[in-house]
This record gives sequence, C-alpha cells and structure tokens, in this order.
Amino acid sequence: MKIESIQALIVGGWLLGLGAIGLSVNLTSAAGWSLLVGLGLLPPVIMLRMWKQPEQTISESIREAIRK
Repeated sequence: MKIESIQALIVGGWLLGLGAIGLSVNLTSAAGWSLLVGLGLLPPVIMLRMWKQPEQTISESIREAIRK
C-alpha cells in the first residue's frame, strides 16, 4: 500500500471518529462544533506535514535502473 493511501485512510478514519464523537455527545452549538473541528483537525494536519516518504531501498533502486 502506498504511503498516500495509508495517510488518507488514517485521516478519514480520524475524521469519521471525530464526527461520531460529535454526534454522540450531542453538540448543538456552533462554538462546540468549531472547537471540535479545530482541535480535531490539528493531529491529521500535523501527521500529513511530518510523515515523510521513506527512502528508496537498494532493491527499488536496482529495479528502477533496470527499467530505464
């Protein structure tokens, strides 16, 4: 699985869980929802910014060289 797909799955799951928590706590005010969204989006944004693509392995380099 590609790193981008894994990141998208984690962020999607996080946001889905966040929405479920918001509905289960019965948030009705706009301030409550904005606080939940503001604090809830912070971890995925940090993850997307800091999670780097792993370096290419030797076997991947060899395969790439053979294909060219």
